[in-house]
Amino acid sequence: MNNYITLFEKFIGGIDWKLLQASAIKLNTDFKMRSFYTQHHLASMIYFHLCEHDGLRHLNQSSQDNLAGIIPQVSLATLSNHNNNRDYKVFVPVMNKLIKTALQTLTKDERLTKFGTTKMIDSTTISMCLTFFNWAEFRSTKAGIKMHTSLDGATGVPDRIIFSNAKCHDRNKMDDLMTDKETIYICDKGYIDYEKFDTYTSKGIYFISRLKDNAKITTLEELSITYSSEKDGLLPKGSTIIFDKKVRLGSEYINLTKKSYRIIKIVDPTGKELTFVTNVMKFASEEIAWLYKRRWSIMPISALPALCRLFINADIFLNHMSA
Repeated sequence: MNNYITLFEKFIGGIDWKLLQASAIKLNTDFKMRSFYTQHHLASMIYFHLCEHDGLRHLNQSSQDNLAGIIPQVSLATLSNHNNNRDYKVFVPVMNKLIKTALQTLTKDERLTKFGTTKMIDSTTISMCLTFFNWAEFRSTKAGIKMHTSLDGATGVPDRIIFSNAKCHDRNKMDDLMTDKETIYICDKGYIDYEKFDTYTSKGIYFISRLKDNAKITTLEELSITYSSEKDGLLPKGSTIIFDKKVRLGSEYINLTKKSYRIIKIVDPTGKELTFVTNVMKFASEEIAWLYKRRWSIMPISALPALCRLFINADIFLNHMSA
């Protein structure tokens, strides 16, 4: 628990409390409050997520044991009441300043410069309580929403988040995420759609994805295997590039694409075979494989729900924590 307290103290040390106070005055969120002010509410919710508590009862007991003198001790009903009624917009200025500060301190991988703008596409499912969120029915016993997210490839910072019912297939949100010309979108096999690939290629929108194991291809040309100019290479030592081909996806009888694409197969140091498909023709075989594998080093998309519960959509993320 001491580790949580240390992390908590560092986190709240980065909060502009004067900015929060000004926001609270503007939105009148502390009207008739006697003890548990907006600043205490934010601090308690930060602690809630850092400690990964299961609910307000757990938070209430933990804060009484560890945060005496930092957050006023209030009843469980008071915590629930503030989560239900305090306007979440009061926290937005603080969030925006934290994001701005974080972006100013981020470092970028200079090796990405030659590729222009790159973005990582992924999704994650967040389980919800079916009793309160029946509109988001996912399974017979639970509800769920899905976050479809685009992250900047250089920094790992999300630049677009779209919500849907958890049943929504990833392919259905491709057009909402992959919109920018001269941008390379890097995504997994859940985003394979040959018809959309043809459309994006016609529009000058680029992509790199994993190819499904059972994919049908029609080979047009065997391409030379090429490598980056980096002194020590880009891929981990022990990786082997097997081939680089120009193909059409599908077959004469099954969804044959109108455009031609490139598939690159490698074997990584563990012996795992990986096949990538792309409409990017001008970079080396090794560079295409490296761009996809770099996707795995970006902050996991599964870590984003905690951020959303702090700041996004009060109706969904605050009310469900009520006692």
